[in-house]
Amino acid sequence: MFFRWLNSLFRIILNYIFLTENLLKSKGFIAFCRIFESMSKVALIERQKNTKLMKQFIHTLGKISSVVLPVLFLMFTTTVSAQGDATAGEGIFKAKCASCHNMTKDVTGPALMGILDGTRAPSKGWLKLWIKDNAALRASGDAYANKIFDAWGGKSMTGFAYFSEKELDDVVEYIGTYAPVVGPVVSELLPCIPVIKQKEESNLYTVLVIIAISLLIIVAFTGINRSLKNAAALKNGEALEEPLTFWEAIGKFAATQKIKFGLIVLFIVGGLLSSGWDTLSGIGIFGGNGYGDIEVVNYKPAQPIEFRHDIHAKQNEIDCKYCHSGTIEGKHALIPSANVCMNCHSVVKDKENCEVSSEEIQKIYDAVNFDAAKGAYFEVRDGNKVVDDSGNIVYYDEQTGKGNPIEWVKVHNLQDFVYFNHQQHVVVGNVDCKECHGDVENVTTAEQHAPLTMGWCIECHRTKEINETMKFSGKPNGYYEKMHDEFKEAYKHQEKFDFTVEKIGGLECAKCHY
Repeated sequence: MFFRWLNSLFRIILNYIFLTENLLKSKGFIAFCRIFESMSKVALIERQKNTKLMKQFIHTLGKISSVVLPVLFLMFTTTVSAQGDATAGEGIFKAKCASCHNMTKDVTGPALMGILDGTRAPSKGWLKLWIKDNAALRASGDAYANKIFDAWGGKSMTGFAYFSEKELDDVVEYIGTYAPVVGPVVSELLPCIPVIKQKEESNLYTVLVIIAISLLIIVAFTGINRSLKNAAALKNGEALEEPLTFWEAIGKFAATQKIKFGLIVLFIVGGLLSSGWDTLSGIGIFGGNGYGDIEVVNYKPAQPIEFRHDIHAKQNEIDCKYCHSGTIEGKHALIPSANVCMNCHSVVKDKENCEVSSEEIQKIYDAVNFDAAKGAYFEVRDGNKVVDDSGNIVYYDEQTGKGNPIEWVKVHNLQDFVYFNHQQHVVVGNVDCKECHGDVENVTTAEQHAPLTMGWCIECHRTKEINETMKFSGKPNGYYEKMHDEFKEAYKHQEKFDFTVEKIGGLECAKCHY
């Protein structure tokens, strides 16, 4: 079969060669070749002409491109760079800008909604320059920058020279695209006088009331029993029982009603022990949230100035880290100096429809020697305001000399032998402020929310999972990332592996005590 197929293929090849040989010898084929040759010469001439024209076209196009392409590239890159991320910008705005600016109303600075509508800020580029270094922009002679500066009483805005181009694009994009949330109209202002929550009564009072009622029942029961016996004795002509005192009645009840008296005593002792244990367990504990079923009243000392967290953090949306900057930079959260308060309160002198607020804000002015009516600072020497030769008080644009420090009362007190670092928890550990300090947006003056006991910290370390990205930058945390991979390999036999603080030595004594 195979040889037959091979023989057929050989015959086909021979026939093809024979036909090709006859074709090459034929006159028609020779004539066709001559015509094709002449056409090829013509095509060659045309191709040479086209090649010359193409070279000239490419040369001209190159000259045009050298001018047009850089312009197009610049336009494209400018457009791309100006397009920021509004969501990221919102976070930056709330952390850095919201303490002085509101989108819909004037506060320390002007309302920003609509600032890029063409009637106010000249452009996005101008706004970026203003945010980065408005002092330099004013010094350059920019007319609009100096107009804004004068309109707002010559108060300089804090510059953000450390902002990257992306951060500038993001925050400008948020400002430019901001639109108020559509919803039911509600009052934005919190009440001038905060609503004070009623404290729940302690269980000890309940136990004491039950004990008193039990004793009264015993005495009443003994008296009724004696009266019935005396009535029967009187009828039968027997001797009557003498009236008993309170304690005699209880003693007789105990002697005659041993089981009932024993149950009552057991109930009373159990209640006292339970309340006593709760009371003893709460000694030295100043925050009750997260302390199990034991009721502990949150420590909330009176402060020299009634600083309302709900008004600042909730109503005015001031980020916690604006005042407590140490949370992202060091061990302690820090209490802001009065100068930080004056960033806003040099302009905001009272709360709308709240006369009490001006009294509290005046305490800040007294601390920094600020005259609200003049909008300027004065200096005090030997208990008197400094005056000039004419006897007029000398005023300054900035605080001069020493003021009167505000003596805030510390709320959160850790023992000296306990080490705690805010930066480590907030920046690296991604711990939110509310996890330890509670719903600060809905409290007035500061209070201790969490117990801050050793057991409370250990429980958190046992359940809190490690984040492999940094909180503010979003960049990978290489240290934890490498450690996570190593632990995942070591614990691969477990069905579920939780990469918690405990896994990286969070329960070791030396982590917090050294």
